[in-house]
Amino acid sequence: MKKKISILALMFAIMLALAGCGGSDAKEASGGGAGESKVAEVTIEKAEYILAGDDGESEGEETGLLAVDLKVKNKSKSTINVSSYDGVYLYDGDEQLSPEKSVYARGIDLKDGGSSDIGAGKVKTIPFYFNVEKDKKYEIGVKPRLSEPGEEADEIMLGLDTKKYAESFDEIQDPAKALTAYIDVIYLGKDNSDYEKLVTADKEDVQETAKSKFKKQLDLSLPDMVTDADIDKYYSSYKTVLGEKAEVQTKTTAKAGDKAVVKLDYSTVSTDDLYDKLYNYQKEYRENTGGYDTEKEKQYALSKFDTVVQSLEVAKSQNGAEISMIKKDGKWTVNTSDHYSDYLVRAFAEGRAY
Repeated sequence: MKKKISILALMFAIMLALAGCGGSDAKEASGGGAGESKVAEVTIEKAEYILAGDDGESEGEETGLLAVDLKVKNKSKSTINVSSYDGVYLYDGDEQLSPEKSVYARGIDLKDGGSSDIGAGKVKTIPFYFNVEKDKKYEIGVKPRLSEPGEEADEIMLGLDTKKYAESFDEIQDPAKALTAYIDVIYLGKDNSDYEKLVTADKEDVQETAKSKFKKQLDLSLPDMVTDADIDKYYSSYKTVLGEKAEVQTKTTAKAGDKAVVKLDYSTVSTDDLYDKLYNYQKEYRENTGGYDTEKEKQYALSKFDTVVQSLEVAKSQNGAEISMIKKDGKWTVNTSDHYSDYLVRAFAEGRAY
């Protein structure tokens, strides 16, 4: 008798379990980052924290903008539509949140996460942008729209654990750190441990360009007096003073994938008074000798170059610059194809602040 009761109880439990599973054709796959229904299969292909300037929320200490690429396979025999406007939501418990509808960042080509049609049997990867808290679990609901009037698909639920993407959150300011290290090592002659860790650059080539720009500035003050053999000495002197007096502040304002924009605020050692200060030493030589030997006057002025450079004023940039950065082989460098990169040479080789 007891055995019969146990068998009946087991059969009843199985029936209850089957009844609970029969309410919807949508289901979540194991692992949480994938789900499917009769209409579609959806998988989180990748996700990363990004910055999008004023158009998407920048990162705080505990929040950020997460770009999520959803891979959608249409299992039906007609076209379906997946849209951030009325078919994709982020669920924080009972709270239903909408993705960012339009995200734009200067210098970065972000994929449009609006609305996308997917043909029968086809697969498409679609980006969506969610403001989330770090190290928190959410659900993403995807409800495709069917092309046949009157038909409605079930919502597919995906688990989203933002802790999985913590590394990209921690790396958001890496482009800014890389730019600071780039300027420190290449232009200011300072040590910066982030350079080897975060920066890739042809240092010698960049320094040669800076040196040639500095020589042009010096030629304006003392035409035809500075030889290529001497320029190393004078440029080294200027870099030493830059390392002592120049200031650099950086902040990543936009970042996605291998591209970033860094806001640079800086002060530099201005060369605006270089001509006047060197010319004063020329006059001093003339007054002390009572003669007019232009070449000796200029040579005397150059002998005072270290003193002159130490006396130059520090000029602070009023507007700063937005420097485009790109990632190569896992490290960051300045995007020299962007015209704003010229600001670095102007500031730290020509001694001009804007």
